[in-house]
Amino acid sequence: MPEIKAMRFHERLNEYWDVLRGDRLFPSENEIDPDDLMDIWPACFLISIDDVTRRLGYRYSYLGESLVEAYGDDISNPDVALKLVSSANAPMINKFDEVRKTKAPVIDESEFVNLKLLNIRYRTCLLPLGTNQSDITHIIGCMRWKAY
Repeated sequence: MPEIKAMRFHERLNEYWDVLRGDRLFPSENEIDPDDLMDIWPACFLISIDDVTRRLGYRYSYLGESLVEAYGDDISNPDVALKLVSSANAPMINKFDEVRKTKAPVIDESEFVNLKLLNIRYRTCLLPLGTNQSDITHIIGCMRWKAY
């Protein structure tokens, strides 16, 4: 993996994804190496796309420590944070759906109130991953945030 200059987290992840995909639409989930992303991995997440009984669903298969903190919990109880960032959240599902439909990166900027009643403003990058060039099986993303 070539050396990538210091940049915003979403730019860093997007460039890594772009290098992995080469001339394909997107890389596969098994090509992602957390060691290559060590500098931003705590701000990353991985979503698995599941088709259960003909009902599409999203679930977090990885949630970085920094994101657990953003949602107002601590890393000693990540199960609570996983519930907070539930894919039942309609705006979040819409962004996941957009990635799945467009098969392209999506950048989102928004805000929410966390468990500690702090306003969290964030920028997130969502990138498709899949085993072939027609089906998206995962979404990798990263989120930078600030509490106000």
